[in-house]
Amino acid sequence: MKTVSSSRYAGFTIIEIVVTILITAILGVGMVSYIADSADSLNNASNRSKMASAGRTAIDRMALELHNALPRSIRVTPLGTVGDPLNASGDQCIEFIPVRAATNYVNPSFSGGGSSSFNVIEFSPSLEGAFEGRLFAAIFPTNNTAILYDGDNFSAPAPNNYSEWPNFPTRRPIQEITSITDTAPTDSTLSVINLVKSHRFRRRSPTKRFFVVEQPVSFCVVDDKLYRYSNYGFFATQVQQEEETGTCDITDTDPDRCLPNYAAFGATSPTDSDPPRTKTLVTDSIDNSGRVAFNIGTQSLTRNSLVKIELNFSSEGDSLILNHEVLARSVP
Repeated sequence: MKTVSSSRYAGFTIIEIVVTILITAILGVGMVSYIADSADSLNNASNRSKMASAGRTAIDRMALELHNALPRSIRVTPLGTVGDPLNASGDQCIEFIPVRAATNYVNPSFSGGGSSSFNVIEFSPSLEGAFEGRLFAAIFPTNNTAILYDGDNFSAPAPNNYSEWPNFPTRRPIQEITSITDTAPTDSTLSVINLVKSHRFRRRSPTKRFFVVEQPVSFCVVDDKLYRYSNYGFFATQVQQEEETGTCDITDTDPDRCLPNYAAFGATSPTDSDPPRTKTLVTDSIDNSGRVAFNIGTQSLTRNSLVKIELNFSSEGDSLILNHEVLARSVP
């Protein structure tokens, strides 16, 4: 009689099957967790890279414009001023006067009743002929930054008569230009600066430096966004409030002279000769609560300064703080 070997019927026991399933499940959970963590890390890295790229682009843009600011013209708003919509916790503005061109002056007036025109060394490239928007002449900005912005200096009978804006006092380092013309054939190396009225500049520049500047520009952190405002005018007191539905809460201020708000007025102009007043979104995802976005060191006529920029970007649970320092040329 033949016997059948029991090895032909050998297999897995229940315990072996259960152990195998448990080990497989553990490995599967580990692999899924590893893949999920890798995906989250990749997503976080991508998100942080986007924030860093957007933040760096915004800061580089501000730095580029600040490098071209008129000496002594940079100023910042304080934090936490009660009643200012643009100045709540973390919100802040930095303002400066951008330089269009620079050269050396020849014979502007520094005494008496002033003059309505004077000669400068010709610009390269030339600014002679028609130019877009308003331009202003500036010589030797002083330690008092506010007088560079004193274009809202009005007299009787109307203390806020904006039909005459800007109205700089006759003894200031800045005045509006009506045109820039050529003196040729008298002297082809010179240009004539024609002002809106006779003007006496405040002080002589040790190096006879002359600047042609444009209307002020402001960068403002508002809630979680960074905006750029331009072509809104000169004010001795720094403007930090947007126009809202035709009104502006700044005392004795026409709505056209607040920071522009395209939601309220659009990019309209007070007069046909002005370029459009604009509000431009630079970047978003900012959380600057409890932080100072803009801080400028002590400025003087004999020493340059540093503008410190600190922006905290936050998105999808990640945050990234970017710090940058810009050299502010305070020596005219």
